[in-house]
Amino acid sequence: MYSVVLCFRKKLRNLLQSFLFILSVAPALLSAQISEPAKSGKGTIQRKVLIFDFENQTGKAELGYLAGSIADALVDPVKKTKKFQLLSRDNAKVEGENAAPPAAKPAQVSDIPKNQPIGEKSQTDKTPTTTLSKFNRDEAIRVGREVGADVVVFGKFSELNGVLLLSAQAYETDTKLLKVAEEVLTKSDASMFTGINQLAEKIAISMERELPMFDAAEAELRRAEAMRKIAEARQWEIQLFSGYPYLHGMYSTDGTVTYDKGFPVNKLRGYSLGFAVWESGLAKNIFFMPKGSRFGIQGKATIASGFADIVGANSQVLSSNTKITGQFFSGYLMLGIPYLDLGRFMMFAEVGGGAMYGKVTTPSDTIFATTMPGAVLGTSAAYHWPYWSLGLSYKAQAWFLSSTTAFLQHDIYLYAGLRL
Repeated sequence: MYSVVLCFRKKLRNLLQSFLFILSVAPALLSAQISEPAKSGKGTIQRKVLIFDFENQTGKAELGYLAGSIADALVDPVKKTKKFQLLSRDNAKVEGENAAPPAAKPAQVSDIPKNQPIGEKSQTDKTPTTTLSKFNRDEAIRVGREVGADVVVFGKFSELNGVLLLSAQAYETDTKLLKVAEEVLTKSDASMFTGINQLAEKIAISMERELPMFDAAEAELRRAEAMRKIAEARQWEIQLFSGYPYLHGMYSTDGTVTYDKGFPVNKLRGYSLGFAVWESGLAKNIFFMPKGSRFGIQGKATIASGFADIVGANSQVLSSNTKITGQFFSGYLMLGIPYLDLGRFMMFAEVGGGAMYGKVTTPSDTIFATTMPGAVLGTSAAYHWPYWSLGLSYKAQAWFLSSTTAFLQHDIYLYAGLRL
């Protein structure tokens, strides 16, 4: 019996020692398992980079050629890091070891012919440039997102007392965060190309450090998040709307609102139903049109009623507190120009011209029934999903009954759009 107890105690002691050993080595094993993926989990997907021409803030046209030359100087140092894929500045295609060759090689500083006048490009250099209208982060990020860039690089150069200040910045397009900012001071003479190369090397080193490559999972998450935040481009949008109209006289030469037998002085209220069809492909082919502009047609029917005094042509009141009704059918050619873009939320300024058929009657008579020219001006704000949109719009519609009389119709309405 005593030997059994000793054997049991021995086994229990061994089991306890094994348990304590496991507890002592578990943290080390766990940290090793965690650190190993960290070592092997380095990103393998290169970020796509779009480099813009630099902005000339010197006020000297003869230094304008540096705008493209500085941007070109950044290309090779960034490529040599082998951490990035450069988007071609003419067609936004990826440049790199595994990519198709670009249509034309960007000009390097050393490629500028010695006999070429400063500020001019050679006849054989037909590579379009990517230029910002000004040193603007939001514009650069917007353009970068549209061409699929993960990073945008842009900068500016200015001069004071013969000293040239070169500065460059790199932003992530999805987070809009500033990741790299570098500056170089150099003389504005032949030695400035050394300064340009110094800036290029500094930018490349900083980008390699601050903008590491993605792993596959992170790249997919960033891509999905970026797509969630932007409104996908669509060529067509068909909108159906319903709203609240408010009509009143806008002006008259004799201070009253009259036409033949007269027209109600007070306001008309009712409801509007209509549609609009927008097409954005045509506006893309017109170089001076702002990006995102669109052409369209709008049709609307308005039913309104109210009570008013009927005033004759001689300003004499013909009847008081008479019930009147109106039916108005309008058609307009429209132009929409975006002026606020917050990803999926966008606002448009809209203007158009066309005609309206209007008929206003009393219970016993017709005041007028005629077709009138008109114009419309307004704004709309909408949130855009991939294939539909939901928005709110205001329109001010003026129509001209005669050379002396015009009327104004206000519409506030909700609309739903189908995007194709």
